[in-house]
Amino acid sequence: APPGRPGSCPNFAVVCSFLERYGPLLDLPELPFPELERVLQAPPPDVGSGEVPKELVELHLKLMRKIGKSVTADRWEKYLIKICQEFNSTWAWEMEKKGYLEMSVECKLALLKYLCECQFDDNLKFKNIINEEDADTMRLQPIGRDKDGLMYWYQLDQDHNVRMYIEEQDDQDGSSWKCIVRNRNELAETLALLKAQIDPVLLKNSSQQDNSSRESPSLEDEETKKEEEAPKQ
Repeated sequence: APPGRPGSCPNFAVVCSFLERYGPLLDLPELPFPELERVLQAPPPDVGSGEVPKELVELHLKLMRKIGKSVTADRWEKYLIKICQEFNSTWAWEMEKKGYLEMSVECKLALLKYLCECQFDDNLKFKNIINEEDADTMRLQPIGRDKDGLMYWYQLDQDHNVRMYIEEQDDQDGSSWKCIVRNRNELAETLALLKAQIDPVLLKNSSQQDNSSRESPSLEDEETKKEEEAPKQ
């Protein structure tokens, strides 16, 4: 995953899936995909010590409090370091030295994922509610695979932002994980390419159609495009 690009890490999809599915039940702050990506973004090297976005602080506070930690807002980082020690002492030591803001995106996402997973074990109220659910339905499942055996995952958030990911079938460490769709235009292109794997004629028709629509883009198309192309940090 490129450094500082949260959406390219497998754990980003896991956290998004948890927030989408259980966020309302746990009364967690609403963070659509682009927003979560923005708040997790590593700060540029030339930016001095800023502050952790309040939405992110709020998310950590709620997740920690739900598992019985009596955390105060001003000491949330100290508590997070303690929790981090449970599963990665190197990161905990690093965070103590340089602070949460300076931690890698990989670390921030691993911590968030860990806090989400803790809800299944240590949040009794939550456990009782979801006890009825089948474990398989709780996991994010791939929507299918292509002829090369690549697995495809699709996610849609409450603001209708889309993400699609691919991964090799036997990937154990997430090294082949890749985000291939970040907006509806890319989704349409990906679907056209997948259809073409079945019937090459479809791709030809699709590109002809695409060219004709490019020649005369409507104002509505332009507006939609502007809305969908969130500015990159």
